[in-house]
Amino acid sequence: YNCIGDALVGIIHKKPADGGISAVGGTGSFYTYYGPDEVKFKTLSTNFLERDLPKVMPALGLAAEPIPLWWTTDFILASPVGTPSEDEKWIVGEFNCSCVGISKCLPAYCKDDTPNACY
Repeated sequence: YNCIGDALVGIIHKKPADGGISAVGGTGSFYTYYGPDEVKFKTLSTNFLERDLPKVMPALGLAAEPIPLWWTTDFILASPVGTPSEDEKWIVGEFNCSCVGISKCLPAYCKDDTPNACY
């Protein structure tokens, strides 16, 4: 989940390559991009943004601090395959607010072999 403040701005579903266990960049994983109102993730989005998000900063001992300006949450589906979406259980695997990447923009990343890369 890619968020700006308390607003969800996009969802990236990362799936490992066949036989893989990691969906990080460069592993052949498959990325699917969704808008913030994606029906497939409606229950997760509603539960997280409306019920759980107000509890996050206090749970981290940071009740007096604002939600980060730009941050992401990685979720892991903990329900068996075939569970109806309204009954799914999700686990937060990571909150990230120090190295937030936008996968769609990776082609614009300049490297030694692509010094003039652009998006």
